[in-house]
Amino acid sequence: MTSLATPPRRISLSFDSLTEDDARWLEALARRVTGPAPFAVIEPVALNLLDGPQSQGYGPLGAYETNGGGALSQRADRQVTIGNTSSTSALRWRHPYWSGWPVVAGARLGFAAALAPLSGVCALDYLDAGGALLGSSPQGVTVYDLPPAGTVFVRPTVRLVALPAPVLVGPAWLSMDVPAQPGVPVPLGDGCPAMTVTSYSDKPRPWGRDLSLDLVEVRRARS
Repeated sequence: MTSLATPPRRISLSFDSLTEDDARWLEALARRVTGPAPFAVIEPVALNLLDGPQSQGYGPLGAYETNGGGALSQRADRQVTIGNTSSTSALRWRHPYWSGWPVVAGARLGFAAALAPLSGVCALDYLDAGGALLGSSPQGVTVYDLPPAGTVFVRPTVRLVALPAPVLVGPAWLSMDVPAQPGVPVPLGDGCPAMTVTSYSDKPRPWGRDLSLDLVEVRRARS
């Protein structure tokens, strides 16, 4: 059962004069030849892969989770706070569909969060296709690291200090192939949505094939 705070995003893509190999690959994707699972859409110009509200420190609370103790709450203005933590607590950002954000082979990932350095240090957890932990990046005020082989998803994390009183989670920045920069306004997050094809059209031509796809965002309900 799905409950969405905002309507799903829709994207239309068009490709002209495709080679036969490229057209067949897209056609297989559109016809779900390899299975019904949605796929990731990573915009080349996306500056922040976190979800929009998430990138600015807003709720819903299901966009975050704690590990090792801690209490999340949401203020009247929708900003999220974290408190009642210990030196073994961690705050994790959650993707609305997968166990983390999909990675691109060979691309480095950057992460910065307003909680660092006063309330903790940043890290990236590397996960396999099933969501199992493969390892983590070095910790720091910011992170810019290349995921190890076998990584399919990345999970942004802040290893927290003891916070007896609630503090604002604040903005956070997950970037690809560009270091996240502390001390500057955090770009609004794109979200790296999971999407599926709702329709497609194919126009064979003597010099190639023209293909267009209509996509819609797929989400799971966050607890």
